[in-house]
Amino acid sequence: MTKSHLSDHFDLYLVRNFFDADFCRELIAEMHSSTTSPAVTYGQGSCGEVNETVRKVARVQPSEKTITRVTQRLMDHRERVAEHFGVSLRSCEEPQFLCYRTGDFFVAHQDGNTGLVTLETDKSRRVSVSIFLNSQNEEPDGDSYGGGSLVFSDWRSNKRFELAGEPGTLVAFRSEITHEVVPVTHGERYSIVSWFG
Repeated sequence: MTKSHLSDHFDLYLVRNFFDADFCRELIAEMHSSTTSPAVTYGQGSCGEVNETVRKVARVQPSEKTITRVTQRLMDHRERVAEHFGVSLRSCEEPQFLCYRTGDFFVAHQDGNTGLVTLETDKSRRVSVSIFLNSQNEEPDGDSYGGGSLVFSDWRSNKRFELAGEPGTLVAFRSEITHEVVPVTHGERYSIVSWFG
């Protein structure tokens, strides 16, 4: 686990090589050949809706075997995440497999514990998790993407921390922290997100 000074401000839990390079490549290959649909956003109410002014990204539907494997890996790590944040965590939501293409983004938002989103699941979202599957690179190459940083911000302190993607890296953070995915400028950004509660 590695942290920088600014990431300390946002209390990020980072695990490099949470997935090894081979498994990341295997996941991306499966995602390439899987069904996709526009990802939904939630506001007031229990039904999600597609709103591409807020969140523009494809949600990929991999095999049940892959979903189970990723969920189990997250659950195997749950106690370490709970210990880091000093909270009790019982479960995680089914992971979302995401592909951000050029121009895709997710505006600044929180995932839970804020009162801004009213969802049944919101009450149980205590820690958010994002896993990068490929790398971020300013120059286009075959497997990387440009832009697409995961950015954390705090309007009260005017602090901002930009996290570039590295294959297999997991980042966990309290669900009430404001975060966003800035627009992808080239390539495709592959990631997995979930929430512990």
